[in-house]
Amino acid sequence: MSNFLYIRTESRTIVHLRKKIHMNKNNTINKNDILTDPAQIVRLELENAGYDMDTIHIPKRVFLLADSFYDTMLSRNCGEYRYPLGGELYVFYENEEVGFIKGHMCSPAIATQAEDLIAGGVEELIHIGFAGGLQTDLKPGDIVLTDGAYNDTAVARLYGFDEDIIDATKALTDGLDRLLTQNAISFRRGKHWTTDAGYHETWGQIIDYREKGALCVEMEGVGLFTIANYRKCAASAIYVISDVFDENRWELGWGESNLGASIDKITDVIISHFMEV
Repeated sequence: MSNFLYIRTESRTIVHLRKKIHMNKNNTINKNDILTDPAQIVRLELENAGYDMDTIHIPKRVFLLADSFYDTMLSRNCGEYRYPLGGELYVFYENEEVGFIKGHMCSPAIATQAEDLIAGGVEELIHIGFAGGLQTDLKPGDIVLTDGAYNDTAVARLYGFDEDIIDATKALTDGLDRLLTQNAISFRRGKHWTTDAGYHETWGQIIDYREKGALCVEMEGVGLFTIANYRKCAASAIYVISDVFDENRWELGWGESNLGASIDKITDVIISHFMEV
């Protein structure tokens, strides 16, 4: 039986894995075989850090937080760092079924992070991030709950999802809808657009996706939803509008009070709800 040598580097110790691969009757590798398995490297990395993957308790739900959300969550002192899984995985003090982590940026990166988290035992992934507003009535600080993303990435196709829209998980999205509504947080719900080219949105694309009803544009949704669909897990996302496109200019909302207020509201709702569940 042949072996496959897999070397992975992410500014950390190089890990060598040997994975058994299937042979057909002619003793050659099936060209459709996937040669990598995230569970193998996750198990080894946890073991190298002193953890037994079979005995530790990994939270079932994890929030993947964009920079400002992550920093705000840490400032609330609501959880503790627990495991080197998908990054630095924190777990809430009062509810070990829920954790949070700094989300990786762009679809390939968050897809890999989602693979690691799911391989470790996470079942629900919720991305809390930022997006550029496409519809003319959106402004910085507005909140969007997505039902799925128009696919303008390579990740989905490589995983066998060549559809125009990659859906979020409806049941999880409905739950987030109820949570925001019960806490009197205004939001828009609908589809959005995920691109791999964050600094290359053209006016033609904006008009096209606006006409399709896309509320906003960002870079992670399709990557996350693709992995959730592929691995039969749940995923959804909430975005705060950080900038807006219109006919005259690109309006940046960073530093505006509305943006900071929305970050605080969403962070506080997550803490108050999920630390009590």
